[in-house]
Amino acid sequence: MTARGQIAVGGLGIVLALLIAWAAAGIRIVDNRHVGCRIRLGQIQTRETPPGVHWVMVPIESLATVPIHTRILDYKGVEVLAKDGLRIHMDITVGYKIKPQMACDAYLQYTDIERGLVVPEIRSALRKVASQFHSTEYYERRAEVDARIVMALEELKNPYFEIVQVNIRNVVLPDSVVQAIQRKIVAKQEAERMQFVLEKERKEAERKKIEAQGIAEANRLIAGSLTENYLKWYQIQAIKELGQSPSNTFMIVPYDSGLFPIPTYPLPGAKR
Repeated sequence: MTARGQIAVGGLGIVLALLIAWAAAGIRIVDNRHVGCRIRLGQIQTRETPPGVHWVMVPIESLATVPIHTRILDYKGVEVLAKDGLRIHMDITVGYKIKPQMACDAYLQYTDIERGLVVPEIRSALRKVASQFHSTEYYERRAEVDARIVMALEELKNPYFEIVQVNIRNVVLPDSVVQAIQRKIVAKQEAERMQFVLEKERKEAERKKIEAQGIAEANRLIAGSLTENYLKWYQIQAIKELGQSPSNTFMIVPYDSGLFPIPTYPLPGAKR
């Protein structure tokens, strides 16, 4: 082979190697947690590239990947305003997913989808729903308020992403609110205690009233049954029992003109 032939073969080999290197440089792999977005001459193509092995024509083409799996945002100390204007801080975890069919549109609009779109949208929705409650409700109705906030975020309508989970880990209220709530709780407990005491006293007064009415009724009945004939009969029976007692051998019993014993009752304090 002549020198010229050798040069031609060598040049062909170099060109072939360069072609292979160029073709290999264009190989891109998209895993199943992402979709690809082709960028051709600086223009983002809105047709998504599915997971798999793909080839792009470098340098005029590139392939950006957009995550479509669930991503977790961990917010700590997010400041929101309550309905009464007081500042509340929340620790909240939010999970979201980019909609696969809208991934390239979102990438075209925001490039950094999480910082440019998702985070501002979630913060805005959180502040909006948080402002619907008074600061005291975050303490007194915590479970209900948390459920409302979670529901509002999960129902957030956005064409590019969806919320899949929300977890409110902690809510920090201003010290003035906490102290006011604690004073309210103490006052409520004291009022309930006083109500219990008053109810107890009322029932005791009713019991005494009923007891007094019973005693008065008994006295009325007894007084109505103590006739003169009954008292004479009762005294005769008492004298009879006394006369039959072995400890008494002599009795003086006064009688009236009708030969009935005259009732005699010892005066209070008199010696028998």
